Amino acid sequence: MSSKDIKTKRMSKIVRNIMKTALITMIFSMLCINVPVFSQVEHNYKVGPQSANCDTLDIASYPLEEARSAIELATFRYQQQFKISRTYGVMSARFYSCDGNSGYLVMKVDKKDLIYLEVPETKWKGLISSADINGFYDTEIKGNYDAIKENGN
Repeated sequence: MSSKDIKTKRMSKIVRNIMKTALITMIFSMLCINVPVFSQVEHNYKVGPQSANCDTLDIASYPLEEARSAIELATFRYQQQFKISRTYGVMSARFYSCDGNSGYLVMKVDKKDLIYLEVPETKWKGLISSADINGFYDTEIKGNYDAIKENGN
């Protein structure tokens, strides 16, 4: 066997050992990582425990800021939100529900804050899936549900 063949076999053996070590290290590091290796999807909703303390909220007589604080501190079964970068119309909305059937709709419309009470979940789904959010808001939500506004009810 020539010295060239011996060197080639040695190099081959070294490369194989390096590849094995790298593979073992990679597998070991993947097993030790606490975060999933796959990409993570951030959701804009929360599904809490079966028991929620939102059932006891009675915010209809609260001023806007107190009502918003009470809603944000409560535990809801279902929460979802969206935000749109614009200077007029519907700018953001959050939907909070204890039972998944109806809930509070906290909105920013024309830079004003509003909280709509007892809005059906179907209206929320219609709002977020609408091609014309402002039109849907004007016809389906505005004036159709009791609201807490910045200057009182």
